[in-house]
Amino acid sequence: MYGNCKQGWYTVFNTDKIIVPLDETMGSYKNGHFLYKSSLELNVLRFCDANPSIIKFSLEPFAIKYIKPTDHKLHRYYIDFYIQFSTGDRFLVEVKPYSQISSPKKPKTKTEKSQRNYQIALRTYAINTAKWNAAKEFCRKNDMKFIFLTEKELKH
Repeated sequence: MYGNCKQGWYTVFNTDKIIVPLDETMGSYKNGHFLYKSSLELNVLRFCDANPSIIKFSLEPFAIKYIKPTDHKLHRYYIDFYIQFSTGDRFLVEVKPYSQISSPKKPKTKTEKSQRNYQIALRTYAINTAKWNAAKEFCRKNDMKFIFLTEKELKH
């Protein structure tokens, strides 16, 4: 389903912090458990659950509409996390490997495979950028902040 990524069900210990996702048909939440799709998501779940400054959180809480640049049609983007702190600060969080949040580098070789992979990476980055811009606009309108968490931030 998600390639070779680590995935599984995380049992939330502080269930009073859970915000049940609006679209329960997505299947990311069941009775105090969240379905994570990567070890990075698992680390964020653990952090949210254990951090006393975080009072509410959810995985894939709702969809944000965006225009996909490859087909110019309206699509739904499920943000990875919603996190609310005791200070009142609210964040929408995208969890990605660091390599996926910057524009792809041109390949050093000009093989057909490297060119094809580069084109795929460019297309994926364009789609992700459209999603992230929609999330930033949503946050602007709803007094939230949009951030990325990568393996670099999650190490600390």
